[in-house]
Amino acid sequence: MIPAVLQPYGMNFWTPQTRDTEKKCVAPYYYADSLLQGFRDSHWLVGGCTQDYGSMTLMPLMDSLVCQPADRATPFSHDDEITTPSYYSIRLPQQHLTAEMTATNRCGMFRFKYEKAGMAYLVVNPNSDEGQGGVEINPNSNAIYGFNAVHRIYQGWGESAGFSGHFIVQLQKKIEQFGVFDGETVMPGMTSITHVPRLGGYVAFHVEAGEEVLVKVSNSFCDHQGALRNLSLELPHWEFDLVRKRLEGRWEHHLSAIKVETPNLTDKRKFYSAFYRASFLPRTFNDADGRYPAFGHGPQRAPIMKCASGETYYEDYSMWDTYRALHPFITLIDPMRSGEMMQSLVRKYEQGRWLPIFPCWGSYTAAMIGDHCIAAIADAYVKGVRNFDIAEAYVAMRKNALTVPVYGSDYVDGKGRRALQSYLKYGFIPLDDPVKEAFHENEQVSRTLEYAYDDFCLAQVAKLLNREDDYRELMHRSENYRHVIDPRTGYAQGRYASGRFLAEDNKCEFASFITEGAPCHYTWYVPHNPLGLMECMGGREKYLSRLDSMFTQKRYWHGNEPCHQVAYMFNPGGEPWKTQGVVRHILETEYLDSPG
Repeated sequence: MIPAVLQPYGMNFWTPQTRDTEKKCVAPYYYADSLLQGFRDSHWLVGGCTQDYGSMTLMPLMDSLVCQPADRATPFSHDDEITTPSYYSIRLPQQHLTAEMTATNRCGMFRFKYEKAGMAYLVVNPNSDEGQGGVEINPNSNAIYGFNAVHRIYQGWGESAGFSGHFIVQLQKKIEQFGVFDGETVMPGMTSITHVPRLGGYVAFHVEAGEEVLVKVSNSFCDHQGALRNLSLELPHWEFDLVRKRLEGRWEHHLSAIKVETPNLTDKRKFYSAFYRASFLPRTFNDADGRYPAFGHGPQRAPIMKCASGETYYEDYSMWDTYRALHPFITLIDPMRSGEMMQSLVRKYEQGRWLPIFPCWGSYTAAMIGDHCIAAIADAYVKGVRNFDIAEAYVAMRKNALTVPVYGSDYVDGKGRRALQSYLKYGFIPLDDPVKEAFHENEQVSRTLEYAYDDFCLAQVAKLLNREDDYRELMHRSENYRHVIDPRTGYAQGRYASGRFLAEDNKCEFASFITEGAPCHYTWYVPHNPLGLMECMGGREKYLSRLDSMFTQKRYWHGNEPCHQVAYMFNPGGEPWKTQGVVRHILETEYLDSPG
């Protein structure tokens, strides 16, 4: 997690930076770090092990110009740090200044207050690890333009995603000096540089003691003009406190969707902090005028699409992580926004002709397992969300569930269900199928269990749409979980195409046929038919005994998704008080109101 200033589900997350990279699994900010490198316009997928992309960082300096983030890193104290969803402030004693930031959906605004007179610098880094960014300084308009090419991971690792993050940095203060840099080489007076590693630009100006300098930044995933237009439409003035007040109002309205009544302030802090963390993704992806880069075009330059009037187009659905709780949560508290998010998934299908599995950075990926855009869409529709095209959504979901993708460039690109041919042929994915062309290979049992759930979800939509033949077929397939529960042990187990189960006792061991866990974790992944799971286990008593062991033997692992429904499985077993006790324990031990 990062202490970001943002509009709920906004395009950009404005965060302090303590780590200089966009590499996979490295966040911009770590609480244990003691040196600050600058302030980042981030598109980090919070909570996920992915990468930042299309980002930029700016850093105010006093007296000396130091261009590279690690070299200029300056000490800071959490005692001098104020962070809220709408405002961030930090004093940087060695730079003799205090930095503040607030934001709109697509823009950030900074206020730097200098403690002494002298020469001040503002350094801008496009953050391209591949050396494919660029900057251009316009001293006449007191602005710096830049871009950072976006690259994929998972499918198409390292390939261009077909678009860039474009940004404009606008100063209220008149620029007196400027230049660009390439690594350690500084080139004063030059106005542009592109496509070399560790590049950037800087400007300089004289300040007086106590002077405040305002800076505005805007981002677009379309082009330079998009960033300019976003700035003119969302931030046409220089009223920092007005921007902060408006963003505070947006957060107050957003968080007020749920009112917590308790005298326990710690519980309130924990709850609303969690609510804040549930308000990052999916992100707004379109410019203020509705334009956005088309989805799923790989290394080719993505054509520019445009939203319908009043529509918001969303991106970065870390779906395996979010279909379980985040999307149902959004559906409950903000059904109109939920519908917009589902419509964005429909748009992705229209542009790429397959419903994505794990859509991020404008690209298909087959990251993780399952087909859970189906689960999110179905959950929204079953709960009454109607402001999206369910007819087109059903066509897209049905194609994913029933059409075996032809092996070729589309499949390698991440389109279609992995191992669907085996799933349809055997009613489960056998160990004989290594599930290639997936970031997570193998994991056959977990895939079977999750596909069965997705089939159940799609069946509920088919029923509401009077697609009776589809409903019956999908409900039959939703029972495929039975094929990977070993009747000898009552636990999920790897199985060959011949029907033979593995013989070893591996229920508590991490296994290649299980995703990020052990069979004892994934055995409980039958959220749509726990009574059927009881039958597979040999009845209610054996079901409850094995469920008890998850907690008495400390097998439960709250730190990863496969366990997240387990605490609730006492309810269908007729012992809801155990769910109450376990959930209370999880709330008290796994969720804190302090950094961790």
